[in-house]
Amino acid sequence: MLADSQASPRPLRLVLLAGMCACVSLGFASARLRGLLLNSLWLSVGAVAIAVPLGTLLALAITKTTLPGRKSLQWMLLAWLFVPLFVQAAAWQAALGQGGWLIPPGNLYDQGVLLSGWTAAVWVHGLAGVPWVALLVAAALLTIPREAEEDALLDAPPWKVLLAVSVPRAKAGILTGALWVAVVCLGEITVTDLFQVRTFAEEVYTSASVGSLSGPIVPLVDDAGQVDFATSDLVWGTVIAVCLVLILLAAIVNWLPSAHFFSLDESWRWQLDRATIPLAVVTWLAMTNLIGVPLVSLVGKAGTQATRTEAGVVREWSPTKAATLIARSPWEHRREMSWSLAIGAIAATLATVFGVLIAWALRTGWLPLSFTAILLATMFALPGPLIGVWLIRLLNHSADSPWAWLNSWYDDTILAPILAQWMRTLPLATLLIWSQFASISQQVLDSATSEGANWWRQLVQIAIPLRASVILAAFGLSLIVAVGELAATILVLPPGVSTLSVRIFGLVHYGADDQVSAICLALALITGIGTIAVAWLLGRLNPAGQPYASQHDRLE
Repeated sequence: MLADSQASPRPLRLVLLAGMCACVSLGFASARLRGLLLNSLWLSVGAVAIAVPLGTLLALAITKTTLPGRKSLQWMLLAWLFVPLFVQAAAWQAALGQGGWLIPPGNLYDQGVLLSGWTAAVWVHGLAGVPWVALLVAAALLTIPREAEEDALLDAPPWKVLLAVSVPRAKAGILTGALWVAVVCLGEITVTDLFQVRTFAEEVYTSASVGSLSGPIVPLVDDAGQVDFATSDLVWGTVIAVCLVLILLAAIVNWLPSAHFFSLDESWRWQLDRATIPLAVVTWLAMTNLIGVPLVSLVGKAGTQATRTEAGVVREWSPTKAATLIARSPWEHRREMSWSLAIGAIAATLATVFGVLIAWALRTGWLPLSFTAILLATMFALPGPLIGVWLIRLLNHSADSPWAWLNSWYDDTILAPILAQWMRTLPLATLLIWSQFASISQQVLDSATSEGANWWRQLVQIAIPLRASVILAAFGLSLIVAVGELAATILVLPPGVSTLSVRIFGLVHYGADDQVSAICLALALITGIGTIAVAWLLGRLNPAGQPYASQHDRLE
């Protein structure tokens, strides 16, 4: 089907408006804020430079070649997709940090650190973004009509067709993957705090932790004469971050019309012959570096024990110790895991309920798509510490304030972390549910309307029963994301409450020791298995890969 090849002027107007707002905000920003934003930008650029090429390579191998084991590659990427960032950071610290297993053996106290600072932050963020880029680009590659690629085969070899036809037509997926990686870098503090890299989100977290963001909008000066992070910088930094995200979103929308065709036929694949072995070696080496090294590092660190000899303290590895610690770690952290599941389950339930309502309002035209998309994208893109700071200001007030009654909700309940995780998971749940509500046949809805079914009855009696499996999957993914959320949750937990993510984040600052590695490995396995289970459920209910509407949309 041929689409209109001319881009809509709306994205261009959005780019101009967001660009003007960003420039004005930069004019009011302090020199320190501009430096922090520049650091965030460099971190994003470095991570994108790692994630996009590697993710695109894996996407091509999975969707556009006959590479043996490509299904296994896909499942491995899915399993690694939602593994929390602090787990991946701890894994690389176990590999290349103090006492890492990839550091040459010798005296334990004579070893250096191979991964630290900017290099570590860029490396961890870049590799964490590879699965997202790979799956987003793979989805874009599957929309390319095989006729376009087969016609190009008449004049060029397969590898040139991939570079000249397949990759350019998948630029929307590539750009979306780059946006995802950049937004995560802008909003996360897990890696930057661990490796001491100063970014905007990290500065917000640090300032909020010491309480310097609770005062008036004036700059503070510390003992060294350095201007502290002021509340005004918080406001202008937020505006700039949102404007940058809107510019990137508008750029993606502007690229989308270039995908002129869609095809329901099976995608064309390069029939590998002599290229099988070289491509397999490169692809599986990439997967080994992406997943194998971190997992092996956690297993190795969990089983490491120090033995004192005449030459000094030497490391040894015990499989018995590794197996014992890994099996025992969930029970030892049962309190933190219970809080994580309780808070995450409530937040995921709220995200799913609101996601159903918003998605149905979008499907029936009760909400404008553009405004809602911008609002959800902004909610997703906001740095986690900013959400935490806003929740603190919403719920924490002085004793003489008319809103002082909210203090008990902030200090004595888990309302604040629930709201933080709800805000982080709502965009994901809404997107997944809306994508399936949009496929419900309009004829079914028109028939229900003619029989007197209103908006609510159509939702309860038609949409939810037809899409119950997708709603369940949205809850599962929201729960996985909520349990791993750290950047916003860490600022708003009440006294006496600690989630697993906050507990591990605190421990990993002292090094990825055996106990930290064991619980990180257990959490990675649980998250990976849970993600695969959700994907398997969706695939089992829709094995042909066709829209759900074609299978279930009928009135009894």
